[in-house]
Amino acid sequence: MNCEAMAQVDESSLITTEEVQVKDAMLVLRGSWAAKKTLPEDWRRGQLIQLQKMLTENRAQFVKALHEDLHKSEVEGYYTEMNLIEHEIQHLLDELHELMQPEKVNTNIFNVPGWSRIYKDPLGVVMVMGVWNYPIQLTLLPVVGAIAAGNCVLIKVPSVKYSKSCSAVIATLCAKYMDQDCIRVVQGDRVMNQAVMKERFDKIFFTGGAKLGAMVCEAAARHLTPCALELGGKSPAIVCPSADIPVAARRITWGAFLNSGQTCVRPDYVCVHASVAEQFLQEVKKCVKDFYGEDPQKSEYFGRIINGEAHTRLKGVLKEARESKKATIILGGEDVAEDRYIAPTILDYGEDEAAFQSSAAMADELFGPIMPVFRYKDLQRVVDYVRQGEKPLSVYPFTTVAAEQELILRETSSGGCDVNDVIMRLSNPDLPFGGVGQSGMGEYHGRYSFMAFSHRKSVSFKTNYLDLPVRYPPYVSWKVAVLSVVQQVHTAQQMRTLKAVALIAFTVFLRRLGWPSDLLTGLVRLLLGRGQSLHN
Repeated sequence: MNCEAMAQVDESSLITTEEVQVKDAMLVLRGSWAAKKTLPEDWRRGQLIQLQKMLTENRAQFVKALHEDLHKSEVEGYYTEMNLIEHEIQHLLDELHELMQPEKVNTNIFNVPGWSRIYKDPLGVVMVMGVWNYPIQLTLLPVVGAIAAGNCVLIKVPSVKYSKSCSAVIATLCAKYMDQDCIRVVQGDRVMNQAVMKERFDKIFFTGGAKLGAMVCEAAARHLTPCALELGGKSPAIVCPSADIPVAARRITWGAFLNSGQTCVRPDYVCVHASVAEQFLQEVKKCVKDFYGEDPQKSEYFGRIINGEAHTRLKGVLKEARESKKATIILGGEDVAEDRYIAPTILDYGEDEAAFQSSAAMADELFGPIMPVFRYKDLQRVVDYVRQGEKPLSVYPFTTVAAEQELILRETSSGGCDVNDVIMRLSNPDLPFGGVGQSGMGEYHGRYSFMAFSHRKSVSFKTNYLDLPVRYPPYVSWKVAVLSVVQQVHTAQQMRTLKAVALIAFTVFLRRLGWPSDLLTGLVRLLLGRGQSLHN
């Protein structure tokens, strides 16, 4: 073997510091899972309370870190990050006991006498991978569900090359407040990503871009590990003539420029009917001034682009719009590289559909404070355009006409919709949040977070009564005759009638045998699928 080949072998056999760190953490987590430490309700409830304390007692640290990484104001940082997690924790604390109970379901005629339940098993050792644009919320919100469901959790915080301050705060405080035998945090960049992807988990919950999401899926497939992917895409706002234009402008402006446009569910572009386009654009310009003042760069409420690379990319979008003359920059367009600042910008493509669709602004998710606007005349063409592209994370119809709402909702596919608003559905824990197609897979928030980290195990309880011989071979003629009747497909109403008749006949038969009424009542409850497990 030559020296070059030996060097290659030696290099491939090296274990990085990050891999050692991950293996050590996994050894502890697997040991805790084997010891069943996370199964009791008391442990789950206690850790949720600890996480709640961590957020409330260290609000100032989190706010400071968010400002350092993304120039988020205290108000925006708290209400779009920590407060959402606090609500999620309280929601699951309130419902935890109920969620942990077996779920009662109907029992079909082939399993009578007996009853059926669904048990929610924790998956085991799961990994949650956070992302930099909402580094606190999108890292810790899934962890709430993972803890509530009874799992051990490895948390991979966002890359230190993006949100260095927030990642450090999460790691430091989790080590202080959370059970280190069951919940571990690792920090790092792409090298750490590679290290964690070599391990086998029972589920991976990833939030981020589609490119890295595909890499996560590829790595997970080697271990047959299920994944939940919360991605993004180009989410349209569609403004119809019947919309309340001032309200639509306010809400879309807020959503488009929140966190300097670095929000996965932001309205990425706007299609506004030509008859109300001028009014809408004037209202948007007014809103930008009201929200951020004459100079948004000086506003404490307007964020910054995460790093120089992202700033350069967005600057290229503005350059293409100017040089190609496909769009008119009717607001903003300024950039300051050393401050990672891109002004709130509106690109007006008029009614030029070809220019709009072929522009750099429409090539990919913008993830910045740029709002491309197209003036449409035919709503069906807009709906078809959305339908023909990749499925977005959100669609935002602004209309008070029910027929227009239904057209958009029924003929487009997306992770979710807010009608006459943007983003706010995420605050409702009773609505599942997640993508579809290229915008993601899996869902969470509220009880859906609990389910995201649970396995719904089907359980059929049977008694030793009525072990009918027709079930077993040899299948002689009389058994075949009985089976030919029983196996026929019936409607739900027919099955309810059949079960009721059978119960009545069986109860009468047992009564004639002299069975006491209380025993008969218990048996009827059992036959109806309302019995309890055998150890109760």
